[in-house]
Amino acid sequence: MEIIGIRPTYRFTQRISYALSRFYSSRLNPIYYLGAITVFLLIIDVISGIYLFFFYEVDPKEAYSSVEAISSSFLGSLMRSVHRYSSDGLILFAVLHMIQMILTDRFRMFRWVAWVSGVATLIIFWAIGVSGYLLVWDERAQLIGILTAKFFTEVHIFGHALMSAFLGTDIKNLGGLFRILLFGHIAVTILLIFTLWVHVMRISRPRIFPPKYLMVLLTLYVIVISVVFPAKSDPPADLGKVPFGMSMDWFYLTGYPLFKLLPIGVNWFIFVGFFGLLAVFPWIIKGRRNPPAEVVEEKCEGCEQCFIDCPYEAIYMKQVNGKKKAVVIPNKCAGCGICIASCNYNASAIPTVPFTEIVSRISEEKPDLVIFRCPFSSEVEEREGILVFTLPCAGAVNAVWMREILKNAGGVMIVGCDGPDCYFREGIQWTEERFLGRRRPRLLKTLPRGRVSIVEAPNVVDVSHHVSRFLSQIREGKTPDEVSIFSQNRVNHILAAGVLALPFLTFYPLTVDRMDFYPTDRSLIVLTFKYRSSPVKKAEKVYSKLKHMQALKNIVLERSPIEVTLTLDGRPILRKVYNPRGLRRDSSIYVYEEFLVSPGDHSLELLVRETTHPEKTHRFFLRKRIAPATSLAMTYSEDRGFFQIGR
Repeated sequence: MEIIGIRPTYRFTQRISYALSRFYSSRLNPIYYLGAITVFLLIIDVISGIYLFFFYEVDPKEAYSSVEAISSSFLGSLMRSVHRYSSDGLILFAVLHMIQMILTDRFRMFRWVAWVSGVATLIIFWAIGVSGYLLVWDERAQLIGILTAKFFTEVHIFGHALMSAFLGTDIKNLGGLFRILLFGHIAVTILLIFTLWVHVMRISRPRIFPPKYLMVLLTLYVIVISVVFPAKSDPPADLGKVPFGMSMDWFYLTGYPLFKLLPIGVNWFIFVGFFGLLAVFPWIIKGRRNPPAEVVEEKCEGCEQCFIDCPYEAIYMKQVNGKKKAVVIPNKCAGCGICIASCNYNASAIPTVPFTEIVSRISEEKPDLVIFRCPFSSEVEEREGILVFTLPCAGAVNAVWMREILKNAGGVMIVGCDGPDCYFREGIQWTEERFLGRRRPRLLKTLPRGRVSIVEAPNVVDVSHHVSRFLSQIREGKTPDEVSIFSQNRVNHILAAGVLALPFLTFYPLTVDRMDFYPTDRSLIVLTFKYRSSPVKKAEKVYSKLKHMQALKNIVLERSPIEVTLTLDGRPILRKVYNPRGLRRDSSIYVYEEFLVSPGDHSLELLVRETTHPEKTHRFFLRKRIAPATSLAMTYSEDRGFFQIGR
């Protein structure tokens, strides 16, 4: 039966990763720990966020000043900067991790749960980052709020209510929104624990943290960039005007420039389409999978080694007639064959690991060297004196087989993936531990251990020199005394530290680049207000037997719509009817409209009329000079009952 093989995209990533292994070593290569690095940066982000929470004022009137007060001390500035840059880092490494999973074909079939939960986690990361920027309440926060609110206006349940919170006179709405944002920021962070658990729940022994060496470097780089380039705020937000531009954090605000180019509906299509496509990606890209393993129940002794070794928790133990037996879950099984190598009793079977046929051919040809390789490792051609067998994973080679194989072969070489880059996660690791006697089933002590060699070499590496040297040793009878293992295990600390520093050097320039979202050669007129119109229908006072549930006033069942007309220099630029919010149309009306105009002197006339009570009309006249790149906000004060400019 044909085994799934390596794809060109996987070979491309191997070239990059193996190049890094030359100075990181296979065990410390950061490309193999992108997901773990993301989790580690998330922990740094949470710790620094907890510190900031203790000094932050939730009130929007005090939010900006409290953030500046935090930044005024060295420790506060450091923690704020660490919070920002660790947030940027976790987005960067999460995206790189996702790209790596696509290129290495590790997102489909038995891995779909990890993929879909990873997409959900990425969305949560984005939501947390955007809400965090809003809490600073500078011009960037205000513009992000306005643009995000525009995005949600397409969902009718929100309407213009959200947009009015970020501009106008009613700071009470903003205060309530801030409290929701802060505690939502915390609650969604806690939700990450659940999504991360789902992300790894089908994986045995997930790599939650990178090696200590990488953790030290990551922590050092976050601190250094935080000291050299401390996080700064934009100017304070002003509810009386719209900021024309802001400092861009390209890690979190990547999609916002689309608001300049495309209608809101198209942005929704892109957003839902992009993340929807990512979510269903495992079912769009078709592919083959190895056949699942099976357990021969009568041979199973219930030792649990296959249950322990399975990388994907595809095996569980059950009681059969009072004895433990292993059971394979087919839809979770990757078909790697690692369970074959875990069994002393040949109780596991898989068509892609035909042990009987392998032994039969070796006994017939009696080669000098038998090579077992996985499809993702270096390619080795058969030639005189060498037999090559391709198995689903190097981890499928059972150490017990050596008793039969070495009777008719001079030596055995196992060629697998580059350490932690094993396609099935732990195959080459378990193989090395078994042949070194550290894991069951072990290589028998009575066998000549030096006649076995293990080489970690991805598909892009040539191992012909290892093969030729080992073959010569076998033919000359000069094999080592112990099992030989070859891998990239030297660390060049200077190059390793320098390469990992490169992504961190991008954090500062990618978070201070300024972008304008309105044309700076134009002026902006904004009409934004909340209006509670007169009742159209009322219900009589409703009395209850319970005194505290008795209505003190008549209940409003419906309110009047309003017609808004705005005239610029004698030319009407808006005439629209707005309905009260709510299913019964009994709530306040929110209005938000923007108009780009030429700079200069302008006369404005605003007319607001209740359609069912025409006598209730509000007029507002204004003549004003508007400069380029400035806004004029026309708002309504419910307390005072008239329109005004800004606050």
